[in-house]
Amino acid sequence: MNLLIHDLEKCPFQNLRNDFEIINTNVKAAPCQGCFQCWTRNAGYCIYADKFQHSGAVIGNSENIVIVSKICYGGYSPSVKRFLDRSISDSLPFLTFRKGKTYHINRYKIRRNLTVYFYGECSSFEQETAAEYVACHAVNMDAGTHKIIFTEHLENLGEIHL
Repeated sequence: MNLLIHDLEKCPFQNLRNDFEIINTNVKAAPCQGCFQCWTRNAGYCIYADKFQHSGAVIGNSENIVIVSKICYGGYSPSVKRFLDRSISDSLPFLTFRKGKTYHINRYKIRRNLTVYFYGECSSFEQETAAEYVACHAVNMDAGTHKIIFTEHLENLGEIHL
């Protein structure tokens, strides 16, 4: 499965292949409360029954993840970050080492590819921060590859490529 996560009001990506699940993060959904019930009680599912309840399973079962986000202070937009925070259940509460640091073990055995498209005005420092942030996110999700693309105007995104 392929996954597109975006924070756009309307999804302009109608030309995507049929095997893409599209998640618009601009919906009413609770933020992660840090209760860890998705690890200890509900095995991969958030206790809040809203549109993000199964975000961990959706991310965990995706081979290719594409994120389209407005750049905000060198990171994802608040709505995309909220979705990703709620997907903590794609990992287990147990730890392993990756690239010399401690990370959680993945619940799902799919090796993912991550592509992030940031749009909006930003400084070179914000771009550097975003590049480091996405690289850390890729290691955390044990992604096989990751790629980051910046564009100032949303219209310049063009077609989404894996």
